[in-house]
Amino acid sequence: MADQRMSQSEFAAYIAQRIRTGYSQSRTLQLIALSGPDCAGKSTLAVDVREQSNRLGLDITLLSIDAFLIPRSLRTSNASESIAYFENAFDYAALVQTLETTKSGSSAVSSNPPEIVLVEGVFLLRSELCHWWDLTVWVDVDTSVIMDRAVKRDKEYFGDEETVRHVYQNRCLPAQDYHIRRDSPKQKADITATFEKELWTVHAA
Repeated sequence: MADQRMSQSEFAAYIAQRIRTGYSQSRTLQLIALSGPDCAGKSTLAVDVREQSNRLGLDITLLSIDAFLIPRSLRTSNASESIAYFENAFDYAALVQTLETTKSGSSAVSSNPPEIVLVEGVFLLRSELCHWWDLTVWVDVDTSVIMDRAVKRDKEYFGDEETVRHVYQNRCLPAQDYHIRRDSPKQKADITATFEKELWTVHAA
C-alpha cells in the first residue's frame, strides 16, 4: 500500500479492518502488538482500535506492557540508565507467560477466553517477542512532540519539568534508539505510521 495520510479515526478503522481480515482467515486467537516510543499515542490509539473493532463485531481485549512494569526498587542492573530501562523495566517473562496461557485457550487476560488480544506498549517488537504476534503496528512521532507530551503527562509524577526532560533525554529516548538499532522494529512491523500535523502517515506491507 502506498503511503496514505489518515486521521486518528481513519487509522484506527484501518487497523481494525486488518485485524478482522486476519481473524476471518484464521478463526483462531489473534495477538496484536501496537508499539512505539513513549508518548507516541499508543494507549489512545489502542482504545480507538478497540472501538472501531467493536463496530465490526470483534471482541478485543486490551493489555498494556505497563501491567508488567517492575518497581524501580526491585530492578537490578549495572547497565546505563537507558539500557537498564530497555532490559529490566518490564517483566518480559511474565508477559510471555501471559501470552502462552492465553494462546493455549485459558483466560489469562479477561473473564472469558478472548478472540483477539491487543497489546500496547514500548519494546514489544524486540526480537525475542516478535514471533508471538499475528499483526504488528509501529507508531512514531517527532522527538519534540514526545517531549512536549511527556512534560504534560508526567510532570506531576516526576515533580517538575526539568526532571521529566532529564528522564526522557537520558533514559527513554536513548532506550528507543538502542531498540531501533538492535531490533529494527519499523522494518519488522506490518503497519508503520508517523504522526505529524494532526494526521498519521501510514505505510503497510
